[in-house]
Amino acid sequence: MRVKLLSCVAAVALSFFGTGTALYAQEPEFKWRIQSSLQAGEPGYLAVEHFADVVERLSGGRITFEVFPVDAIFPVSDGLDALGAGVIEAAVLTGSIYQGQLGPIASLESGVPGSLATPIERMNFFYEAGFIDLAREAFEPFGIYYLGPQFSPGWDIFSTKPIRSAEDFKGLRVRAYGIEGDWFSAMGASTVMFGGGEIYTSLATGVIDAARWSSPAANVKNGFHEVAKYYIQPSSIAVPNNFFGINAAAWESLPDDLKAILQEATLSSSWDYIARANMADAAALKKMQESGVEVITISDENWAEIEGIARTFWEAYAEQDDLSRRGVELLKSFLADLGR
Repeated sequence: MRVKLLSCVAAVALSFFGTGTALYAQEPEFKWRIQSSLQAGEPGYLAVEHFADVVERLSGGRITFEVFPVDAIFPVSDGLDALGAGVIEAAVLTGSIYQGQLGPIASLESGVPGSLATPIERMNFFYEAGFIDLAREAFEPFGIYYLGPQFSPGWDIFSTKPIRSAEDFKGLRVRAYGIEGDWFSAMGASTVMFGGGEIYTSLATGVIDAARWSSPAANVKNGFHEVAKYYIQPSSIAVPNNFFGINAAAWESLPDDLKAILQEATLSSSWDYIARANMADAAALKKMQESGVEVITISDENWAEIEGIARTFWEAYAEQDDLSRRGVELLKSFLADLGR
């Protein structure tokens, strides 16, 4: 099923200029809460606030969202259960965290290394190739309506030790999960998963040697450059996404026009996130380097080897279950259409 998209011109306009003045109702018909997967002030968190603003403006105040940072209402590890049970009406979650509950489709939903290269490719994979239908099928048994992806800039690795090749992962303790956990483990690292709020202290105390979090602006916002003096590029996942999930019963309570507004605001949030990060990441990299961080760019040859290891993992997902098989086949077909 092809989803009707907000035009690119309209999306960019919403990202930078808002939607104009609306005649708000005296009282919202729906007063909802939404928890972000990120800390307050990070570009992705601000893009969730943008989502809430667009929804309120386009609906004339009929539906409003109060935005909360990661772990404010429920711990990130409980995201599927909390959202499905109606602890909160909406959330931005990272699908690959829940691979243990969802299966490999969770990593395919968040983005896998060695595959798509740009946000436009990712958007077309979801909305034109139809991957969004598989994502909705995956989350439906958990009482969650998969509203849509929140596309983001690349997710980067920062480390207390230099990483220039697959060999350098051996012996590292890395905060990672999903396909990245499998990927890093295959290169000799040991991996552990915990919430983003624990990364700084874990790096500072030597509990972990490296972690993957977000793009430069968000990583500087969290101060990771203070305790990890090596920043690794290219991004471990070049075009990842979080996703907007809605409690299924809450979603069904909305009239069709408000459902459509939430769909439009989801796409607008993605472009807002990418635009904010693009403007802030260069300055953040400069700040890191001024503080003594070495930005390591892995050579093309070594990176091809590293990504090749990752691809063996996501291709093997096709053997796990029917939904993952369909997701892998769709991704490989889409890459073939792109000439890759």
